Amino acid sequence: MSPAATSNPPRSADRTFVGQPKPRDPTEIGLGSLVLAHEGPDEGWWEAEVIGINGRVFSLRWRDYPTQPTILRRATELALLPPGEA
Repeated sequence: MSPAATSNPPRSADRTFVGQPKPRDPTEIGLGSLVLAHEGPDEGWWEAEVIGINGRVFSLRWRDYPTQPTILRRATELALLPPGEA
């Protein structure tokens, strides 16, 4: 394998890896990452943990409400935490 091949970030379809706990780029989102998601257009954004990945769909659980049902979101429906303390 060439050095260039090992330095490429994973494509969105290859996100079956353990991600950064607080990703700074969407390509770093993976299992265990903390991201922001919303329940609907009239709801705010809440912290959620990635607990599964199926192709391009992330399975999430709300950080503050872990007993709520699992939610599914595409990468385009997620946001990253702002820089700094979370």
